[in-house]
Amino acid sequence: MLVVIDKQGEPVRVSKMDSLQVFVAAQAELLRYAARLTGDSTEAEDVVQEAWLRFRAAATARVFDEPKGYLFRIVHNLVLDRHRRRARENQVIAPDATVAAALVASDEPSQQKHLEAKDELTLLHKAMAQLPVRTRRAFEMHRFEEMKLVEIAAELGISKSLAQELVMDGVEHCKKALRRRD
Repeated sequence: MLVVIDKQGEPVRVSKMDSLQVFVAAQAELLRYAARLTGDSTEAEDVVQEAWLRFRAAATARVFDEPKGYLFRIVHNLVLDRHRRRARENQVIAPDATVAAALVASDEPSQQKHLEAKDELTLLHKAMAQLPVRTRRAFEMHRFEEMKLVEIAAELGISKSLAQELVMDGVEHCKKALRRRD
């Protein structure tokens, strides 16, 4: 039940159907007003729809001197609430991609990890330098040039099984060198 004040200042109960008529009569104006405040006609429609729900709920328990003015006040307050909520969200969720990217942890390894990797690479180079020439060359062809054992054997003029043995010797030597570091 909607209660409005008549011209003599007396409260008059109005049915829910009449509260709907008040809303429908003001709807076009409310949409223009909300669109002006939000700058977006789609958001304005959402605001006006929510205003109707709040107006209908309030109309059952309150006396309105100006139901149309009350509707406009609801729209105004809803737009302000949305603006405040967006401002809070923008403080937490950065709208600018560069700001957001700065807040995300980097995929880059830390300085410490970088130094550890550099030390490990130095150890590997030293370990490889200690290998016999043929073993080192077989290891490099397999690991760095991605050659197959058959290709290594042909390149070095050795059997495939010897090529495999040389590569495995190189791998084991490098693993031992890295374990000694730990």
